Amino acid sequence: MKTSKMRCQELSAAVTIVIINVLIWGFLFKETSFQEHVKYVRGTESSASDCVSPALFEPSPGCCPRKVCPADHFPFFLRSGVANVVGPKICFNNRIIMSGGQNNVGWGVNIVTVDGETGKILKSDFFAIYSEGLLDFLKTIQKGNIVLVASYEDPAVQLTDEIRDLFAGLGSSMVYSVKYRDSWVFAGAGGLNKESPFEKLIVNDKQTNAYGDWPEMGELGGCFPRKV
Repeated sequence: MKTSKMRCQELSAAVTIVIINVLIWGFLFKETSFQEHVKYVRGTESSASDCVSPALFEPSPGCCPRKVCPADHFPFFLRSGVANVVGPKICFNNRIIMSGGQNNVGWGVNIVTVDGETGKILKSDFFAIYSEGLLDFLKTIQKGNIVLVASYEDPAVQLTDEIRDLFAGLGSSMVYSVKYRDSWVFAGAGGLNKESPFEKLIVNDKQTNAYGDWPEMGELGGCFPRKV
């Protein structure tokens, strides 16, 4: 006959096995969810239903979602990076200008400037966390140029007081609030000098973050006027 000590040991072992199985299941579920989300962001599992939104959106395998705008507006779509794993995407006139797939994005601030009348892409570049050059880039922006911005990993290091002031002049109302590892997307214009309606900021908060030390990605799309 088993002693009380043996029964306690067996019960303890069984409980330990159950706890280990629960932890393993939880870990695998979390990893799978993240991987599935990454696949969606990269577009490897997109479908027409994923890309279609109400109103003037149409499916597109390249810039999902594809937006149809009035003749005097340009469609655009912005997506910030996902944690430090998946790069951002900047689309203009339903064409991908910067993305991880094109291998022309990087940690920090990713930015595109466009001729606001013709829609011609003027410049596109990224400014890594501790690199230089963003200030000079911003100073080349002329009145009427459209500016598209998407963060990746951490944009805040690049945002000195002078750079924040320049972004504010382009129409950003949230740039002064961008902090460590926030997700930030913004569309403005040179000489705008008023608040742009196209901006989104998702703060880094461990209580609400989607990916541990990083918040969820920010997405923004719309129709930007040809002449500001």
